[in-house]
This record gives sequence, C-alpha cells and structure tokens, in this order.
Amino acid sequence: MSQTETKKAARRLAAKKRDSYPEPLRLAWSDTACQRTVEWLQARPGPFVRSVMVYIPFRSELDPTLLIEWCWRNGIEVAAPRCIQESRGMELYRLQAWDELMPGSYGIKEPDPGAAQLCEPDWMPELVFVPGLAFDKRGGRLGYGGGYYDRFHERLSKLAGASGRPMPEWIGLGYEAQWADEPIPMDKHDAYVDAVITEQGLTRRSKAWI
Repeated sequence: MSQTETKKAARRLAAKKRDSYPEPLRLAWSDTACQRTVEWLQARPGPFVRSVMVYIPFRSELDPTLLIEWCWRNGIEVAAPRCIQESRGMELYRLQAWDELMPGSYGIKEPDPGAAQLCEPDWMPELVFVPGLAFDKRGGRLGYGGGYYDRFHERLSKLAGASGRPMPEWIGLGYEAQWADEPIPMDKHDAYVDAVITEQGLTRRSKAWI
C-alpha cells in the first residue's frame, strides 16, 4: 500500500472513530479541553498572549467555543481561517462576534468577508490552534487531506524567517481518545504540531517523541 493509500485509510478509520463518540461526551470533553487550554495560557511564562488563530468547529471536531469566548473577554485578538478552494490556501480574518460567520467551503462556518476584518498579509498570531482526525506523540497530525493547514504553516514559516519574528506555536486540539496507536504517516510537507491539548491537559512534543 502506498503512503497516499495508507493515509486515506487512516483518515477513514480516524473519522469513523471520532464520529462514534456520543455528542454529549464530545461536548463535555470539549469544554474541559478548553478549560485546560485556558489554564495553560494563564500559566505560560512571559508576556500574556495577545493573539491566536482558532478554527471554527465542524462535525465531530473538538469545539473550541468556550476558548474563543474566553479570549474575547480577555482582550485577546482572535483570527479564524477562510478557505480559498481555488488556491487551497487560507485567509485570516479577525473574529469579534459569532454573527461575523457564514457557511463557507465544505459546509464549514467561516468569517464573512462582508462582516469580519481581513488580517494584513504579514499578520502573524502568537499561537495557532488546529483540529485533526488523530495525533501522535511525535507531533504528527492527521488532517483531512486538503493540505490547507500545511500550506499555511509553510507560509507562516516564510513570514517568520523574513521578518525575524518567532514562529507561532502550533497546538493541536483534540480528545484524549484521538491519540493514534501507531505513528501517523507523515509526508515531507506535512506540518507537525508542537503540542496537543485534550481534556486531560497538554502534552508537548519532545525529542523523546521522535
């Protein structure tokens, strides 16, 4: 089986597994994971975080609603992605209220360009929270196959290199049950996460994972 076929099979199995969790359980896990994320943000050394990028939940993904609303209450700038199907890239918009969203690509709610403010081309969040079908403890992330987050990671890496600014931390949000039993097949262009936060707390990628 080729790497492409292996990843497709892994996606099918991971999606089926994630979809099988009862909705009340997913919501409870989501709320607790958001609280763990808030606790981590408050305990981080150095200046208080000022900006984050967060996804808008779709289907059985961990729901970061409570995290987003906490950021709003605490003056943290929140950006959300809008997928551009033609280029398979993402645009970031500042999100300040739920009514700034509209149905977008693939049926996922996205920022409404007529309501939300488009971020500047060189704008970079301090943290990026990403969803996934599964994660492994090397920092491997199994996405949906579109490559949107991988291309965005590459774009941020180039921006960081050109400007001398630090690369934003890449944080996966998922359920504890989404840890992969085997290493996730990763291609050269696939972006690894720096850490994963679940309802059990944060697990940071370390050299021991590799």
